[in-house]
Amino acid sequence: MLVPITIAHLRDQLTAYLDRWPASAAEIQPLLDLDSAAGFDRATLPGHVTASAIVLDESGAVLLVHHRALDRWFQPGGHLEPGDDSLPAAALREAVEEAGLDPIGLELLDRAPIHIDVHPIPANPRKGEAAHDHYDVRYLFRCVRGDLRPRAEEVHAAEWRPAADLDNDDLIERLQDYVTR
Repeated sequence: MLVPITIAHLRDQLTAYLDRWPASAAEIQPLLDLDSAAGFDRATLPGHVTASAIVLDESGAVLLVHHRALDRWFQPGGHLEPGDDSLPAAALREAVEEAGLDPIGLELLDRAPIHIDVHPIPANPRKGEAAHDHYDVRYLFRCVRGDLRPRAEEVHAAEWRPAADLDNDDLIERLQDYVTR
């Protein structure tokens, strides 16, 4: 699968991220090692780039969706698609697709990622997918208007939940500045 996102765009995003959180370099080494667009294809092993949206509402609650295949609550996110021209655009698309939010009601709070996480995904024999890693690049959005209308083909449910329900302590800590604004 070919996406318009380039390695140069990824490197720009990683540079902006490491300018803010230089101690994260070792954690994101798999992304730093990518040298071709193959890293954006979901078939690439041992892992590939994904994008997620960390969406806050006006009260500071975070949007979580219940993932069908993994039976867990996560922020909206997923694989890159051919129409994605940037990583923030891919994250926005995922929030719209999974939670049914109106894209006009979502405001990107920072062009640089708020968090990057490398995590394992179990094998999915039904899809013919081996176990692999997701190199998840996460962007921060504020929902300024719009109702949640989770799409049943994507997720079981979508809810505004406390930021403490996220699965990463570094991310929760980084959100504190935004939650109190």
